[in-house]
Amino acid sequence: MTSRGLARLVLALVLSGAIAVAARYAPRLVRVREGAFIPSSFVTHTVMLVLSTGAMLLLSKGRLKTYGFARGSYVFSPRILMWILPTAVLATASALMSQEPRGSGVTAELTKIQLVAFVWMYASVCEEILTRGLLQTLLGWDRRFGVNPRTRFSMPVVTSALFFGAMHIVLFESMGPRAVPAILMVTLLGYLAARYRERTGSLLPAVMVHALFNVGGMLPLWIISGLSS
Repeated sequence: MTSRGLARLVLALVLSGAIAVAARYAPRLVRVREGAFIPSSFVTHTVMLVLSTGAMLLLSKGRLKTYGFARGSYVFSPRILMWILPTAVLATASALMSQEPRGSGVTAELTKIQLVAFVWMYASVCEEILTRGLLQTLLGWDRRFGVNPRTRFSMPVVTSALFFGAMHIVLFESMGPRAVPAILMVTLLGYLAARYRERTGSLLPAVMVHALFNVGGMLPLWIISGLSS
């Protein structure tokens, strides 16, 4: 890697890391009223969205298309819907084998409407804008870094995936050792989303895959809970 490439790597990680940390601790400064429809995670993801978009606007002088805000070469195919399966299988197996109450964890207190609005949709958009929009673009998803779309493990893709996995280490606080499979699955999600971003130049498929992983991780639990009630 050249000195210029190393500088881009450091800039990308420091800037993205600072935004992730600021978003993580934002709910401590902006309190959400207990019992409100909007959860504290909304504050986290809104800060992430505002800071990431602001950094993109400053760095690109308003050209957000560079950061994946475009359709690029992406053409929808029903095959992308298959990415609901990995987390659906893991969630189903975990629910059947676990002795703990279903629905425990960081999203246990959210209603189904809140989960759909703030986890399936809003979180997917905000986290992808940070990791596949800001971070991966700064790492050089395109020809500026000599990326070959046929290379499955390019530096921007791998770094983006590992960074995304590291963002979710906080799951240990609520899940303990059970967080390990979840973090590994999240890292896989980061890799797949990064590959879509690299191949298409668009955030659209990355957001879709992210949302599908979230749906797959929760929908089976709702079905199992409904059948057992």
